[in-house]
Amino acid sequence: MFTTTPNEVVLVTGASSGIGRALCLKLAKLKCRIALIARREKELVSLAQEVESLGGFGLPVVCDIADPESVARAYTIVKNELGDVTAAFLNAGIGSAVIGQNAQSAETVRVMSVNYFGMVYWLDHLLPSMQKTNKGLIVTISSLASYRGLPASGSYSASKAAVTTLFESYQIDFLATNIRFVNVSPYFVASEMSGVADDDARGIWSSSGKAASEIINGIENGKTYIAFPWVFRFFMYFLRILPVSLYRLFWRLAKRGG
Repeated sequence: MFTTTPNEVVLVTGASSGIGRALCLKLAKLKCRIALIARREKELVSLAQEVESLGGFGLPVVCDIADPESVARAYTIVKNELGDVTAAFLNAGIGSAVIGQNAQSAETVRVMSVNYFGMVYWLDHLLPSMQKTNKGLIVTISSLASYRGLPASGSYSASKAAVTTLFESYQIDFLATNIRFVNVSPYFVASEMSGVADDDARGIWSSSGKAASEIINGIENGKTYIAFPWVFRFFMYFLRILPVSLYRLFWRLAKRGG
């Protein structure tokens, strides 16, 4: 279960906007001490003030998660200022919409560096202390796009599939411990990346605040896998179980209909 002990040390990457920012505000109300990790200092300082107004404590730490040395420096700051991290929300990510005909290796490297390795680098620093105390929570934000390779989303789908597969493996490896891994696969969430504002989130779209609530509630209910919205989750599950030939036929017909 997710602990709501006051002064819990929680780390959130991608904290300056979207789901990450919304998670920080939810955690602030639980009186957590939060390491706010992102690249934009101005937004982090503003968020720290808002976190404190809600009863928590926010430590702004500028970090480029695609750079392992930057991650190491950021972790050292967090460790010295707040102590051992007992819960981490590895949320930071970027999008990519490039059709295969225009794909370049540089784009795939860019996306994997942030979406996949940007999580892996943090594990080098988070897991040792968690293993020492046999206690910890690591929440990874993947995507329903990880279920199958989607059109014009090769690099993005691949990066999220890598995240889901890696942490699914870790869930099994750590079964005999009190270190818990929770994988989250959202889609249609208002954010800078999606280009949809919270105020415009309607129908299948979720606001960042609603998405954060889904995540926190799922963790509190003991879930190890959280996916939303449910309509698109079932649609993607349907696509995932299709044989390759039918999957290709589905998109051939979809494109013809469009």
